[in-house]
Amino acid sequence: MNLYRWRNSFVSYAQSFWHGHQTAVILTGFMIIGLAVRLWGVGFGLPNLEHPDEDAVLMPAITIIKTGNLEPVRMEYGTLHIYLLTAVSTVVYLYAARNGIFTSPEQLTVFERGSYPAIYPHPEFFVGARLLSVILSTLLILVVYLLADRLGNRRQALVAAGLTAVLPDLVKHAHFATTDIALTFFSTISLYLLLRAYDNWDTDSMWAFVGASFVSGLTASTKLNGIVLIIPILLVIFLKVKRLDSLLSLRVLSAPIGMFFGFLVGTPYALLNLPKFLYWSGYAFRLYNAPSVELSQPSWLWHLSYHVTSPNIILVFLGFIGFFFSIRIWRERGLIISSFAVFLWIAIVTQTTHQARMWLPTAPIFVLWGVLVIDFLQQQLKARLANYKLSPNFSMILPLSLFLILLNNSIVISKIFYEPDVRTITQNWIEQNIPAGSKLAIEYFAPNLNPDKWTTTRLFHLADQPLEWFQTEGVDYLIASEAGNDPTQMTVEAYDKRIALLEKACLIQQFEGPFLSAESRRFWVYQVPPCN
Repeated sequence: MNLYRWRNSFVSYAQSFWHGHQTAVILTGFMIIGLAVRLWGVGFGLPNLEHPDEDAVLMPAITIIKTGNLEPVRMEYGTLHIYLLTAVSTVVYLYAARNGIFTSPEQLTVFERGSYPAIYPHPEFFVGARLLSVILSTLLILVVYLLADRLGNRRQALVAAGLTAVLPDLVKHAHFATTDIALTFFSTISLYLLLRAYDNWDTDSMWAFVGASFVSGLTASTKLNGIVLIIPILLVIFLKVKRLDSLLSLRVLSAPIGMFFGFLVGTPYALLNLPKFLYWSGYAFRLYNAPSVELSQPSWLWHLSYHVTSPNIILVFLGFIGFFFSIRIWRERGLIISSFAVFLWIAIVTQTTHQARMWLPTAPIFVLWGVLVIDFLQQQLKARLANYKLSPNFSMILPLSLFLILLNNSIVISKIFYEPDVRTITQNWIEQNIPAGSKLAIEYFAPNLNPDKWTTTRLFHLADQPLEWFQTEGVDYLIASEAGNDPTQMTVEAYDKRIALLEKACLIQQFEGPFLSAESRRFWVYQVPPCN
């Protein structure tokens, strides 16, 4: 009898709790799922450094800890992320010191940029740096919920949070200690604060708008293309200021100043060492938009091709349609949100460098756009179900189906991180089959090879040199990589030149396997003629 009464009491309490906290329970569930797929495989590859950009931000952070000099050795990515990694690395160092691994920061190993591939003797620092991306990417789920709730309603907000939790590109890049997730997080929270300042313009003090602009400056200091947030800031001013002389008000003038100070807080050496900041900024602009680079295809076509074949395709497709819904539904408020995505995409498709991750800061906006389409289809389906006297809950099959499809795609990506990388497979074969003392020429994204065992010459592309050059230099083997020689990234002439070189060499072995989150990439080992 007591068991029966206890069971009824528990069921009653559970039902009461569910009805009172339904939204919080669902949102928490999404965040737990999002955290799980992001944590899965987060230690991939270590102690091998398999991502070519992680050391570019983590090594400056470790250098700060080692030397005490707060000026980063590199500044092309924006330095706020480096300072965040410095804080994380400090915690990792103290934990390692507590366990007797370190007695002084001077013992820390620092690799120069370009030493990739390599083995890092203290992989826990990379795990810590990647966990920062995991945390920010998980918190992004909550920020997207808040933004969608402000733009629409709680139903739309929950759908947006669920899709953000399992969007494959967000899950993939949460595994990396790079700047992309940090930029996406700060961009989204900046847009939320700007929209909130717009909505409460008549009731809030000027500090709400200035604070939103300050956070936008922090975003730009995370990665320089965050400067696009100046467009939403100016739109808030344009939409709210009705008189010309109001442009000289303290609130209006302090907003761009707030963004500038936010940028300086995250990038103080833009002021303290202006020549160095300009050098690295110029380096980044040249890298991404070199005017002399011949494109294999226009940037807009390359990015379109990527999304058509990517695991995000359904959401991206819905997002493009939802953009037109947003013009009608969000009206002026939508300009603040959508302008960031539109102008960032203009910057993306006018650059000569093709990187799929460039779209990432706009991914939450694509989620918001896509939710508008899903919500419209749900309402249409509800109306049809009512005519047939069926439960309106059947309309949830639309967002649930999309959630499960994206979740499956994200699980596939996270599982790939657990499998041996094709570079490791190639490395193991070389260690067992190529004699020590051989001279090797390797391409970028090559396997990690012991320089004490083989003499290695590293080229970005093997075809940068003719076969006769390798013979003159006494090179015995060529290690060719598909990862750094994607035909869609190369001109026809460059690709044909590469094939012509390799056809003159003697193919010994071909390898195929995962490469980072890619399901399959190929590597080849060739012998330089004369061949045995």
